[in-house]
Amino acid sequence: MAVPLGPVKQHIRGAVNTAVERVKERATELFSSEIASTGNGTASPFHKLLFPEAKIFSSFERALSASLGKAFEYIAADIARATYGNGTHDYKFFGDISPETITLIETIINSYRGRAAIPPNTEIEIKKICETVEATKANALTRQLKSDIYFVDDEGVENYLQIKTPMPNYDTCAAVKTQILQFYAVRFGKAQRVRALAGFPHNPNGIVGRYAWPPLRYFLDPKIDWFARGKKLMGPGLWNFLGNSDTTYDALLECFYEVSVEQKDGLMELLKTTTI
Repeated sequence: MAVPLGPVKQHIRGAVNTAVERVKERATELFSSEIASTGNGTASPFHKLLFPEAKIFSSFERALSASLGKAFEYIAADIARATYGNGTHDYKFFGDISPETITLIETIINSYRGRAAIPPNTEIEIKKICETVEATKANALTRQLKSDIYFVDDEGVENYLQIKTPMPNYDTCAAVKTQILQFYAVRFGKAQRVRALAGFPHNPNGIVGRYAWPPLRYFLDPKIDWFARGKKLMGPGLWNFLGNSDTTYDALLECFYEVSVEQKDGLMELLKTTTI
């Protein structure tokens, strides 16, 4: 399915504009910090004397990474909607889950930690969870859950997708895996087929580089938790999965390139005006 160019480029522009405004807000602080800085401190006199623009570049990159994090959710929902006719970001729903099931999920997550850590095996974990759900359904309580992205594909599969930075810390990995297992628990017996997944916009090691960020493998099962339809859901695999096409990732890159051409003069002006 083709990427919906208009909405996607608008989300990219929005992320860029948000980052630009953030840099403008901090422009004075970036250089006044050489006199006095709060918090952990941001003074770097040697860098600024050699290349004052570097501080603006660095600030803009951090701000853009933050704003793109949310934009990726909007983009993913738009692609799913264009492909399957449905797709929602920040999808909130209610489900029933017992205290015993919650405790079991916590026990599973904790088993990944420490010297005697057990590697994640989502297939076995889901089986245990479903057995507990069935045995304790009389104790179930209703609670609200949220998925970054939700859509039902052409095969009728409910897809609950969490989009995260490709280098998440341990706490983020634990939270994502907790959500994955909770989604399976609350949808057990209510949907014929469910996928609860994590996805990552790009591979920090490049398209063909071997991904080796340690925390991920301690919490997420690479064969299930971020794998679907024969694809690892990182970089091209994520976007091509959402678009159900091997060309979706390339089309998305083209959107980013087109926005870069549109915004280049404005970004260079930002660099000029904030370093004079």
